[in-house]
Amino acid sequence: MVYEAFVAKTFFLVLGVLGLAVSALGLILAGVIPTGSTIDGGSPLLGWIFTGCFWGMSGFFFFKAFDRRPHLRIDENGLRYRLYSNDVIPWDELSSCQISRVFNQRIIGLNLHDPEAYPSKNALTRASAGVNRAAYGDVAIAATNLSGGPEGVLQAIAHYRPDLFR
Repeated sequence: MVYEAFVAKTFFLVLGVLGLAVSALGLILAGVIPTGSTIDGGSPLLGWIFTGCFWGMSGFFFFKAFDRRPHLRIDENGLRYRLYSNDVIPWDELSSCQISRVFNQRIIGLNLHDPEAYPSKNALTRASAGVNRAAYGDVAIAATNLSGGPEGVLQAIAHYRPDLFR
């Protein structure tokens, strides 16, 4: 069995469209879209900064929406979570699994026997490793917005390592 999870395309498309819609406020501030409050001036610099930020965020969300590479791959060799590391973490390296809820998110935390053997490629994850380990585990998988959801990820892990859930 090979399990691959992708980001939820619709979620990121909606965020991208909302970002473009909110950027209209920046165009109003810049005076590009005239209103009663901007006829006499407005704030062009602030408006263009605001617009640029929201266009940039929308571009990021659209890029994520159309990214067709799997974010998580689970197979007989182990687990590969692209946001954590490019390496496949073998099944025998996992020591435990825990599920955490943070508001509407479900985070699957995996603890490794030797976390230094599989360092994160993400600078932010490396910088916050101590906090992440204390709260979630060595590898924290935000599974809510992945295809299959948290249930699919947990079933795939349990297929290869049912002992993690006892």
